[in-house]
Amino acid sequence: MSPTSPNYFIVGAPKTGTTALAAYLADHPQVFVSNPKEPFFWDSDHPKSKPLHGMTSLDAYLRLFQAANPTQHLAIGEGSTTYMQSRVAIKNLMQFNPSARVIAMLRNPVQVAYAMHGELVRHFLEDELDFEKSWALQAARRAGRQLPPKCRMDHQLQYQDVATFAPQIERLLKYVPEEQRKIIVFDDFATETGRCYRETVEFLGLSDDGRTEFPRIHAAKVFRSQWVGRMYHDPPRLLEKPVAAFRQWFTGGRRGAVKHMMGSLASKPKPRPPLRPEFEAYLRDVFRTDIERVSELLDRDLTSWVSRRELVSAC
Repeated sequence: MSPTSPNYFIVGAPKTGTTALAAYLADHPQVFVSNPKEPFFWDSDHPKSKPLHGMTSLDAYLRLFQAANPTQHLAIGEGSTTYMQSRVAIKNLMQFNPSARVIAMLRNPVQVAYAMHGELVRHFLEDELDFEKSWALQAARRAGRQLPPKCRMDHQLQYQDVATFAPQIERLLKYVPEEQRKIIVFDDFATETGRCYRETVEFLGLSDDGRTEFPRIHAAKVFRSQWVGRMYHDPPRLLEKPVAAFRQWFTGGRRGAVKHMMGSLASKPKPRPPLRPEFEAYLRDVFRTDIERVSELLDRDLTSWVSRRELVSAC
């Protein structure tokens, strides 16, 4: 393995704070985060994901980390949130680097499923704007029917699978030794961000950088202009390459002030509306058995996620 090969992975789940954690870590002088943050390389059971960033070979993947300085960057890695849902990604990446550190994050599954839908709508990867209707389409889409045009990551349209965590955690426990894995619960990350960050820094074997500020990142947003949003995420064929190059520049590096200003101009916060109470109750029942199993696996009672009504509009 190269000295700049990745030695840590943030594996998901999506909509659990992984983007914020990766952004905080990227500011640490001993951390290198790939650009793009999510190369989607190790989930070989999701073949449509790989061409998104040109990840069609191991050489192409490893080039993402060539800019790392192994003397300075003790933690070199990436954060593809599809790896938790994948049936093979955890096994694949551990075979690649048996000493890798793996970070997983969990959240109320009802919130994850609803927020995942909103994220796909924003990125023009979901054409059914009503979450209840898109939930009802899962079986048809699993069979390859009624998929959105240009759908590239149809596994993410399987909202129940995305947020069914017990089998995902079981794979993590099976393939990653205890001392090499860290599981963060979103409730803790949201209320005690500093503590979770410091524990993660320690888990990665890094020095405390003294960070005390943790601005909110990746809150629910919509584009101010649908035209701007579509040009950014789904440009005409002739513009695909220059737009892709701009996206890579915009999402990488430490251009905090510039990114914040441009992001504020292009989009605005828009909390998702509350779910219909009857549908929310149905979703809690769907995920109840799974979360009971997760509670057993983690030796932590998380059943409040599905035993009482949460403020799902705050996703």
